[in-house]
Parts: sequence; structure tokens; C-alpha cells
Amino acid sequence: MNIIFDISHPAHINLFKHSIYYYQKQKKYNVYVTCLRRGKLPLIAKEELKGVNLTFVGRHRGTTLSIIFEANIRKFIELLFFVIKHKIKFGVSAGSIPLGAALKLIGRNNIQFDDDPERSKNVFLEKLTADVVFTPPILTESKKIVNFNALKEWAYLSPKYFSPNIIALDKLNLKPKEYIFAREVSTGSLNYSNQKPGEILSFSDKMPKNMKVILSLEDKNLAEFYPKDWIILKEPITDIHSLIYYSFALISSGDSMAREGAQLGVPSIYCGFRDMKANKILVEQQMLFEMKPDEVCEMIDDLMTKKIEVTDQDIFRKELETKWDDLTQLIISKVKSYEK
Repeated sequence: MNIIFDISHPAHINLFKHSIYYYQKQKKYNVYVTCLRRGKLPLIAKEELKGVNLTFVGRHRGTTLSIIFEANIRKFIELLFFVIKHKIKFGVSAGSIPLGAALKLIGRNNIQFDDDPERSKNVFLEKLTADVVFTPPILTESKKIVNFNALKEWAYLSPKYFSPNIIALDKLNLKPKEYIFAREVSTGSLNYSNQKPGEILSFSDKMPKNMKVILSLEDKNLAEFYPKDWIILKEPITDIHSLIYYSFALISSGDSMAREGAQLGVPSIYCGFRDMKANKILVEQQMLFEMKPDEVCEMIDDLMTKKIEVTDQDIFRKELETKWDDLTQLIISKVKSYEK
């Protein structure tokens, strides 16, 4: 059986990585992975998916025209030829409408994952092109919508699949819980096109001076404007989730990494403009905090002085492991259910 996984964001690599390698080891499956040409994504994919049959399709240059024509229309055409050529029987993606449309056109099955119901047009198209769309319990279940009890980052951050590596700190001369992890997203994507660039930059000079900061900066053109003592990480970042795990706190202007930090049991602050139902799941558990950029430094001070305390990291993660679904096993089981 020939299976395809489509990746258009770094988080998708992690979401499907364990499933991809599982099927790669099974002799009766041929696994293909397609990846969007988008910023550093090809480099990250090559680093993270070694030994995998990887093909690059479409392109994402950060402009609206590129997103419409290169990341969707061109990608659809390339995927259509690809799935026909390689006789693909089944597809898995995180909301890849081009892959879903290509497979539907030739009568093949596919499942999609989404945790972003705020993009209602995307969800509509996903339902139109997929057999089933799997979501956290933030959308009402229906014939095409099936809930899983977790967030999609849990597929790779669960203690079953992730163990922190403290050696990752050595290259950066860091000590556990003595630094802050910051993530500044680019506003070149459709999701963040309406957000002000440099949200973390806007308060960077007010951050506590007695705490190191390491920065994952998507738009490197802004690098020179951040404090000189901040450590700007270079992609592909080795063992990034260990760096997050051992941080004192995480600050992110993008939603994905804010949720990652919280699921790793790190108090995480989301200072982006999006109001997301997926975030609320972790906000309710008091590990993710949503606030405006000018409120972040005070929050960091409150965490440092223990004015605000969070659940112990190991206890929090064990509680999630007990309550939440194993998403990787869900992916594996659903692909198997379509074999016949």
C-alpha cells in the first residue's frame, strides 16, 4: 500500500514523524512524504526525516500571491501528477487541501488533522476534500468531523515519544530553568498577516537582565534589532524541544510554539493577536497565558517572584498523559482501517 504524508509547516514534521517511521518499517507499505518549499522548512525536513522518501512541491514566498498560486494551485497540480505516478492509495496531512483535492479527484482516501476552526473557509474545504477531519474537542462532531482528546502537538510531545536531552544546553552554555525561550514568528503567513511585526521585539529591552534569553526568530532580517546579549538560534535547531523543556518560561508571538511549551510543562505566554479555541484548553489548565505584548514583562516578573505559580512540570505532563489520547497511535490505526 502506497501512503503519502504532506507537510507544509515545521510542526507537521513532528506531528507525523513517528507515524512515518512506523510505516517505513513495515514491508507492505511504501511511504512518500511531500514538503512545501517554504523558508527553512526543506532544510528542517531533510534533517528531521532522514532516510525518508522526500519530495518538494509548491512554494511559499510569504506573499499573498505566492500563497494562492504557488502554495496552493501549483502545489495541487504537482501533487496530482505525483499521486498518479506513484499510485498513492491513501493520504495523511494537517489540513492540506491541495493533497485532499488531488486524491479525491482520482478516487483515493485521505484524512486530515486541524486544530484551527477559526479558519472556517479552510475547515469547509478540508471537509470537502477529506474522508474525515480529526480535531481536538473544539468543533462539534459530525459525519466529517471526529474529535480526539488531545492537541495535535501531543503526538510528539507526550512522555511516550519525547524525553528531554540536557546535553542540548551545553552548546549554548545554558543551565536548566535559568533562561527564557522566545519565539518570534514572521507575519508573512496568512494566519499572521494582520499581526504587527516584531511583537517580542517591542518589549525586548524591558526583559529581566538577570535571565538569559534564547530566540527562535523566523524573520532573520530583524536580528540586528534585538538585544545583543540574546542568543539567536540558527535553523535547523538541534533538539529544540529540549531547549524549550529546560527553559524557565516560554514567550511566543505564534500560537503553535506557545502550545508546545505549555504541553512540555513550561509556563508559556502567547502574545500574538489570534484568539484560538485550541489555546483555551491549556489556558484553562493554567500553563498557557494569553496577554498583550506590554503585559509580558510583568508576567515574567510574577513567575520569577512566585507571585504566580504553576503545576510542577513532571506532574503536569503525567496528568496529560493519563487524560489525553495517543495521537500517533490514532494516526496509525486510522490508516490501517482504510487498507481494505
